[in-house]
Amino acid sequence: MKNLPKKIILTSTLVACTTAYAQQFEDAASMEFGGFDFTPTVDLGLEYDDNVTQSNTDEIDSWSRTIAPQLNLFTTYGASDVEFSYRLVNRDYFSSDTDNFTDHFLRAATNLELNARNRIRASLNYEDGHDARGTNFSIGQGQTLSEPDQYKQSELDFEYSYGAFNADGRLDLNVNLLDKNYDSDSIIYQARDRKYSTLGGTFYYRVGANTDLTFDAYRTYVDYDIALDNANPLDSVQDSFLVGVDWEATAKTSGFAKIGYQTKDFDSAFREDFSGVDWALGVQWEPLEYSSIEVSTESNTNETNGEGNFIRGNVHSIEWRHDWLERVRSTVGFAYLNNRYEGQIVDGFDVRSDNDVRFNASVYYQFRRWLNFELTYRHNERDSNREQVEFDRNRLLLNAFITL
Repeated sequence: MKNLPKKIILTSTLVACTTAYAQQFEDAASMEFGGFDFTPTVDLGLEYDDNVTQSNTDEIDSWSRTIAPQLNLFTTYGASDVEFSYRLVNRDYFSSDTDNFTDHFLRAATNLELNARNRIRASLNYEDGHDARGTNFSIGQGQTLSEPDQYKQSELDFEYSYGAFNADGRLDLNVNLLDKNYDSDSIIYQARDRKYSTLGGTFYYRVGANTDLTFDAYRTYVDYDIALDNANPLDSVQDSFLVGVDWEATAKTSGFAKIGYQTKDFDSAFREDFSGVDWALGVQWEPLEYSSIEVSTESNTNETNGEGNFIRGNVHSIEWRHDWLERVRSTVGFAYLNNRYEGQIVDGFDVRSDNDVRFNASVYYQFRRWLNFELTYRHNERDSNREQVEFDRNRLLLNAFITL
């Protein structure tokens, strides 16, 4: 699980490289509904995928179509706001109906401005989703599944902030609770069900007009519902401590840099604990008002998906966004990921190490205020010292985004 204090800028390029339907309407029309602004949208997509299950052999290629409607309710009162949303994503593969899926997403969120010094941000998220064949626990063996791995996930995120934005000191306190459960009754699947409970916060100390020193401290409890070996569970406690700086040097340059220390202590005496350097860096440069470049790097610690005790990784990414015309813009992103599956070496093999390369190039065209088009090419490639998980994959997408 990613450390919560790391900002969205770190994953912006990665999201662009892996997630369809990133395009948003800047001027979507709404209608009034019970005091809320009601905004319906729908995304329609056609995609060609030359390796649906991310397989090393016997790749499946297929066209697919996607329908993704979304309903949004939003209102403001003073400096506060409330939002409710529902999204459905349905995808059908023309040549691989085994991979068809329908996911549901529910969200309720609020930002409360109690006064100049006190603020609350809270959200509830529910997902009836899936792991595609060949991802997560089925890496390298997606074709052995008869359907995608389906799960239910709920999340509560609560943050209290104290201190005015122009004060010398500010404090954010955060609580995050996440529960993930797979649908299957198989004991193998039940052993994947887990809960995350994260407590912590960030202290900001102002050292300049647009510069803050930051101090992060977070603790995450990871609790699995069932252990395949009761004497050797995967339950753990993870602590992260980082110190850094958050700046906006000019109107063209902003960013943050953090470095610190992370530990992961397992309940089981048979699993080796971890301690090491933790870091996060993100810089955004806008040389022109219609062009920007984001560069980011971070370390992360995630739960294992089948081998080892946990996954120790790092991500390096860059993304260029450019507005060519009033209605035409593009993004190009590149990300490099390394994941090491630490602990419990299998059959004398070296520790598993995967290197992933992700490339994304998209062009957006606003045909009308209510109709946007996106043409995207994505390339994913993995090299590993486990040959069965290596793959390369190419996808071509044409999406239409429709609103009122």
